[in-house]
Amino acid sequence: MFTIIKLFWKDNTAVALLLLVTASCQTLASVLMANAFNALVDSNYDRFIQTTLQMLLVYLLFLVFTFFQINVMSRVKQRMLTAIRQSITERLEKVSYKVFHEKQVGTYASWLSNDMNTIEVSAFDECYTVLSGLIATTTSVIALFFFHWSIVLLSFLIGALTLWLPKLFEKQLAAASLATTKENEVFLSRSSDVLSGFDTLFSFNLLERLTSTVYDASLALADAKNHQAKMMSFVVILGAIGNIFGQLSVLALTGFLAFQSILTVGAIASTGNLASTIFNTVGNLSQRIAGIRATRPIFEKFEEILCLDQPEDEGFQLNSGFDLRNVSYAYGSKSLFDSLTYSFTLGGKYAIIGASGSGKSTLLHLLNGKLTDYSGSISFSGHELSELTGRQLRQHVLYIEQAPYLFEGTIRENITMGESFSDILLEEAIAQSALDELIPQLPNGLDTPVGEGGRSLSGGQRQRIALARGLIRGKSVILIDEGTSSLDEASALKIEQHLVNNPTLTVLMVTHHLREKIRDQLDGIVSLG
Repeated sequence: MFTIIKLFWKDNTAVALLLLVTASCQTLASVLMANAFNALVDSNYDRFIQTTLQMLLVYLLFLVFTFFQINVMSRVKQRMLTAIRQSITERLEKVSYKVFHEKQVGTYASWLSNDMNTIEVSAFDECYTVLSGLIATTTSVIALFFFHWSIVLLSFLIGALTLWLPKLFEKQLAAASLATTKENEVFLSRSSDVLSGFDTLFSFNLLERLTSTVYDASLALADAKNHQAKMMSFVVILGAIGNIFGQLSVLALTGFLAFQSILTVGAIASTGNLASTIFNTVGNLSQRIAGIRATRPIFEKFEEILCLDQPEDEGFQLNSGFDLRNVSYAYGSKSLFDSLTYSFTLGGKYAIIGASGSGKSTLLHLLNGKLTDYSGSISFSGHELSELTGRQLRQHVLYIEQAPYLFEGTIRENITMGESFSDILLEEAIAQSALDELIPQLPNGLDTPVGEGGRSLSGGQRQRIALARGLIRGKSVILIDEGTSSLDEASALKIEQHLVNNPTLTVLMVTHHLREKIRDQLDGIVSLG
């Protein structure tokens, strides 16, 4: 946490200065209160009115600077949270395909939402509260010196006791906070999973599973939060005991000094307010520090994201295709293929066939660099895949899965994905992916929204958009996993003929249905299983 605070040290310095001004105003108002009470005791009406007006001016300044303090703190917190989110996503950009999918998408979403909320409230807010309290305590202690040194000494002694008491439950509170964070991740993951499966549950009349899943996950989260609240209550009560004892002790000492005519009666009002500031801060300090420390595992979790070394990508000339030598791959104890040797030449057109579970899709994942734990040798353009960065490989290779993902937005946005392309390139990609017949039929053409996850389009239409994404970027090696399985016969044949008749493309198609017209145009067929 302190790393990000240091990164934004200028912004946080501005916050600290505003906290100093507001604390000084409060302390000055407390000191002026003694003068007001003394004026009442002395029946000095003019001095009482004058002091009251001075206090009014100080409180007005306090309100003005508090207004700026709240707004500046909010802006600084949001800047820091945005920077943390950016750091997380930049790290996720560098993880391997396998590492990314070790966690569910809901977990990552929880990091960027629930964890950020926890950091904002339990780290940044608490940190500013602690800083504000320490500044107010410092100004209050300085003010107490103007009354009597013994009050300062008593405050230090009881303050030390008040700080020590809540530490008895500090470790338990940290563990409970971490458990709550983990349950938040589980809750969001399970909720996202069951909500995403609404259509499936609807089809099987199992929508009651929606409620039961969320209910069970909610109970587990509630238990974690209740346990955290229990640990927090112990810390709060112990801090409150020190707080109450401290304020009463200062009141008693000030009263004694007043009876001895060492202090005026009005000093009781001022020292009471100043002591309240000191012991409220000290009494809650352990609780707040424990809350801040409880967020440490969250930051450590982000730091532990396993990033791959990313050397600077150096473009390389594509002068040969994939060359496989004695390649083997297994899921656990199940071997999918063993000692596979084959060469896919540039410009060649190939089909990969075999029974379900024979490793067809897995082979494409190896060639696309998604899976790296194979044995044997796979080279691309004369380079071992292990020597290439993922970006270098995918600079030339396009992988189209069976159910391509579409982002919320329009067809145009899903093809360009935030990059700029000329209208000519866009039209060519649309034609080559057989979208040219679909687009004119849509109400807004290319600017028609696709719906959540592409729900407004058929599976075949989503596959064509995925193909257009690659073609517009000049991908020359196309890996298609049942890429035309959702299309009608005419559309599927049209796209496949576009691909096999394009001399600039290298095409590897996984298929369960190899059409005779396409078979005759292929340069090779790989049969697995």
